[in-house]
Amino acid sequence: MPVDEGTSLPDSLGVTDEMMACPLPRLPFVDPDNVPDELKEELAPLYDWSKRMWGTVPRFLQLLGNSPPTVEGWMLLDQKLRTNRLKTESDYIRLMELVIVKTAILTECNN
Repeated sequence: MPVDEGTSLPDSLGVTDEMMACPLPRLPFVDPDNVPDELKEELAPLYDWSKRMWGTVPRFLQLLGNSPPTVEGWMLLDQKLRTNRLKTESDYIRLMELVIVKTAILTECNN
């Protein structure tokens, strides 16, 4: 099976370098400014929580926005693991953010 040297994937998959540079998600993002009516009741408070905590709604949460309980679970976990440590262990947070940025650079992730 021939492999595309640029993507390291079989040619038969049809994955191009352009797609790898900015892959389209399999699920649509739920835009904080345009939340569907069926999700608004559950999702709006979670997006507001994210805006208060981080000043924005990260694309990751917008992707999870298709399932509000998943957003809530992630926010609770994030708060316990990261946000609560901001008050007591700022060096831990700096190190963790460097790991996130380094990983994004190495994987050429732009989402």
